[in-house]
Amino acid sequence: MTRMTILLLCALTFSATLGLTGAVGVSSPHRDDDLQVLWEEPYDFSHLSGGFGSWGPHYTQDDFTLATDAVLQAVECWAYYYPDEPDHHPQLFHVGLRYDHYGMPGEYYIASYCPHPKETFTGDVYLDMFPVYHYRLNLVDDIGVEAGTPFWLEIYSVAENFDWGIRNTGNLYYTWTQYDASAFFRLLGTPLDTDVQSASWGEIKAGYSD
Repeated sequence: MTRMTILLLCALTFSATLGLTGAVGVSSPHRDDDLQVLWEEPYDFSHLSGGFGSWGPHYTQDDFTLATDAVLQAVECWAYYYPDEPDHHPQLFHVGLRYDHYGMPGEYYIASYCPHPKETFTGDVYLDMFPVYHYRLNLVDDIGVEAGTPFWLEIYSVAENFDWGIRNTGNLYYTWTQYDASAFFRLLGTPLDTDVQSASWGEIKAGYSD
């Protein structure tokens, strides 16, 4: 019930800010257009050291900070299913950004979702047992992200046994416990030209939809 309330509040925030986003003179590219890489922890199978669950009762968050103001429109990640693949996948994904709270994930900044993720087998098989998949998550609601502000990315799959691939260096939280690890992910979207931002960024919580 708590999670549904958060998502509904996020949707209301998104709707309320459509006019503000239009005021800064940014138009949304079509989903098939090439988006720019805003930030990434590049996938490297040779450094894949396991995964952390992002489904059911499990939550995994990794931190990032953008160098420029931008609108986040898609997320890519790499994952496998442990211990068993569900009968049907991919399934709907929730994608959330959390505020940083003294170096750990805090309250939700905003959330979106991807009802039709694009799944591609990478050709890699972890431990010779678990196929590794690449996921492209085109967000239904675009998200405005301010440069220099630390956020935590949370990817959550409805499918059982989804494990977000990681490497053993970095700073990551799994079920609210810190690990020296990083998840493989890429943020895609549209950088914003700071000279045209006439509205207060604090009022622009979400981007625009197509």
